[in-house]
Amino acid sequence: MSFAPSRRHLLALLGAASGAAVLAACGEGGSGSDGKPAVVAACYPMEYLATRVAGDHVDMIQLATPGADAHGLELSVKQTLEIQKAALVLRIPGLSTALDDAIASEGTDNVLDVSSVVTLLASSGEDEHEHEEGGSDDGGEEHDLAGDDPHLWHDPQRMADIGDAIAKRLGEQLPDVADELTANATSLRTDLEALDAELAEDFSSVSGNRTFITSHTAFAYLADRYDLHQVGISGVDPETEPSPQRLLQLEQVVKDEEVTTIFFETTASPKVAQTLAENVGVTAAELDNLETQLDEDQDYPAVMRSNAKALMASWS
Repeated sequence: MSFAPSRRHLLALLGAASGAAVLAACGEGGSGSDGKPAVVAACYPMEYLATRVAGDHVDMIQLATPGADAHGLELSVKQTLEIQKAALVLRIPGLSTALDDAIASEGTDNVLDVSSVVTLLASSGEDEHEHEEGGSDDGGEEHDLAGDDPHLWHDPQRMADIGDAIAKRLGEQLPDVADELTANATSLRTDLEALDAELAEDFSSVSGNRTFITSHTAFAYLADRYDLHQVGISGVDPETEPSPQRLLQLEQVVKDEEVTTIFFETTASPKVAQTLAENVGVTAAELDNLETQLDEDQDYPAVMRSNAKALMASWS
């Protein structure tokens, strides 16, 4: 089935096209503004991995601004140039249409597609939305039934695997420090596996129901890793508006599962989540979806622990 392109998709296509005209006149490169190899990311977790692995050996370029929706990223011509010239671009398919289109239009070979490193979960609307058989509802949620879920960073084990892959790719371009990059990736894996074990122990201490409702289904990997039950108000794309039928379904979930908290996210509008919480008489609280780093003092492990604490508090 075909769909009319969204405003977001049209803007991404226009941005990629305008950048391509400039790129055609530019030579190949791989260095950032300070002469170091440049690594480009469109979300904070990939920046975290690259920084832990390569540190000062690379110039890190983050395309997404703090608090912004990485799904709706719009590239400037400058950013499109940076993608073309980078030594390595970290791509999560489906996270940023603009980045996907820029890569496709140029056919660059400087991309590490994480779907070649780890298995992505399907963006399964049947599981996330409990649809009836036979199609979508008024909210346009059929769009979310296709493709893979890009929010893989909520699984520390997948993050560790990607860290190893980053070290391997950058080691090929920086042979003089390849051993150091490998050692950094090993240290990173140790930390992430310790985090994974800690979260597994914390979540397993909660007996009974572990259902949580979120603004959009950004936490499927967390739920899959630690045997939780995520229910999304909207799907993988936070722009998707829930239908009245969906909101009635959610009210029933709150009652049946004895949900105490509706979670919203900084990068998605909290209005629907807050209204739903008010209508059913429960609390509205925030989870950090980690698409961007909201607080420089709170790194990836710290936010993962904070989110786990908030979820566990909602079940107590």
